[in-house]
Amino acid sequence: MNISTYPWWMPLLFVLAGASTFYAFGKRTAKKYIIERVLKLYIPFNVALILVIPVQTYLADIYFNNYSGNYFEHFKEFFVFTDFTGYDGHFTPAHTWFILYLFLISLITLPLLKLAYSKNFDLKTSRFMILKLLLIGVVLYFIKPIGSLGGKSIVEFMAWFLTGFFVFSDETFQEKTASWSIVTFPIFAILLIARCVMYKIQFFGPYWDVLTYIFTWSGILSLFGLGKKFLNFNSAFTKYFSQASYPLYILHQSVIVILGFFAAKYVMIPYILQYILLVLISFAITVGLFEIFRRNKITSFLLGMKSLKIKTPSAPAACKAQFQ
Repeated sequence: MNISTYPWWMPLLFVLAGASTFYAFGKRTAKKYIIERVLKLYIPFNVALILVIPVQTYLADIYFNNYSGNYFEHFKEFFVFTDFTGYDGHFTPAHTWFILYLFLISLITLPLLKLAYSKNFDLKTSRFMILKLLLIGVVLYFIKPIGSLGGKSIVEFMAWFLTGFFVFSDETFQEKTASWSIVTFPIFAILLIARCVMYKIQFFGPYWDVLTYIFTWSGILSLFGLGKKFLNFNSAFTKYFSQASYPLYILHQSVIVILGFFAAKYVMIPYILQYILLVLISFAITVGLFEIFRRNKITSFLLGMKSLKIKTPSAPAACKAQFQ
């Protein structure tokens, strides 16, 4: 699954984060922006690190290393730094590395972003846009090894974030990605299949790197464009999941790991059925947890979301309901 999604999925998230930051600057001062980043990113990251992630390394330690201690004894194992994968039971930020990187990138790039926004700096639409995109891609290719932690380069993702801020935030460019999608999406789909086949037969070399480079760009451009084309509307569904997406991201992996651990040990059915059931059940449980946590002011704050305001009937309405 990582072979088909990872090259474009995480860069796309940073591009979207950069584009949304551009719009956020119109409503916030630098001070308010930093406070929001702390509340929405730094606090939830630390909460996840203590309350959400350790169960993943605990189960990994049992599965891979036959760990026999209990969950609370495992905490002293968790806070030992090794390769950051977590498979050995030691420290990992797991999927929340995205939140940590986004927080650090937001602070590091703040002076540049504020200066560019205040000066109405325009790096976006022009007749040389395609050339700019190609140049950005070349830069990304060469800076990828810089600042790598656990195989994830903060410098590379900072570049994707800045690309989102300076390029993908422009309305005209967004319209162009929508019209380009008729070409970029077929390229993306063909390269996805080719990449999976190449991985299956272990055919790597320089072709693999070139394919990954084009695959990533075509994926970002086509999916961004398709989103602009078909998902640019408001509905009860989009409103609900726009609020739920962030806490679902924080919670989902631990739910999947717990269910997958017990499914692998006790559920003897074909793998494809295991996978389908795992997706459906973990999604339902994660949404259920979101519904529970957003109804409490403390848990909603810790997960970086607004608590649900439960409407109570007015006094006359309540009295009327009492006598019906």
